[in-house]
Amino acid sequence: MNGEAREELMRRIAGEIILSENPGKAMRKWRNLFELTQTEVAKQMGVSPSVISDYENDRRRSPGTLFIRRFVKALVAADELKGGSHVRKYAVFYRNLGSAVIDMDEFESPVSAGVVAEVLEADILAGEQLLNTPLYGYTIIDSIRAIKSLDAYDFLYLLGRNPMRVVVFTGVERGRSPLVAARLYPVKPKMIVIHGPERGGAVDELAIELAEAEKICFALCRLKTPGEISQRLRSLKRG
Repeated sequence: MNGEAREELMRRIAGEIILSENPGKAMRKWRNLFELTQTEVAKQMGVSPSVISDYENDRRRSPGTLFIRRFVKALVAADELKGGSHVRKYAVFYRNLGSAVIDMDEFESPVSAGVVAEVLEADILAGEQLLNTPLYGYTIIDSIRAIKSLDAYDFLYLLGRNPMRVVVFTGVERGRSPLVAARLYPVKPKMIVIHGPERGGAVDELAIELAEAEKICFALCRLKTPGEISQRLRSLKRG
């Protein structure tokens, strides 16, 4: 694991918690993403599990900066004791992807794939059984610009920055490319939404098959513009 990537990951998590309107919810989100119990994190920090519980459930004042840094270090340390799989998953170098990314953000609280589909007025094409999957953020990509300007590592970042998220591809013709890309990368978003085809019958059948095979909730958004998609997803940020 590159030390710089590891430090960048910790800075990003700490920054998100510090800037969050509800730091406790953000702490719980990252602990859940790392698949750690309150006891495991508390042990690394040298505090009682009840301290973590109190912060996550708003029974204490917002944690200070030093406590948040200790919390983030504890997440990483506890994960590395288990092999470091989550650190490797999330510690991807930040790159300037502004040319292809229309919008990208995290939710304060998890939002189910079903709620995202409803808000985006999306038709489910595959993975209907996954509609209860919790999502913690979203990325909206201009597909044409992405194809022209991004390389393989950029796509890895976009698809795997936080796999518990929805990735929306705009400017899509038939939807095969996003699912082929997801098929190739080891870390995949839990939900992919495409925008462009006017109806489900215009979507490539292979894309639907790949979504089913990879256990990805796959949907077709019926909103008119990418701007409207961004506006709808932003409305979910505060839970």
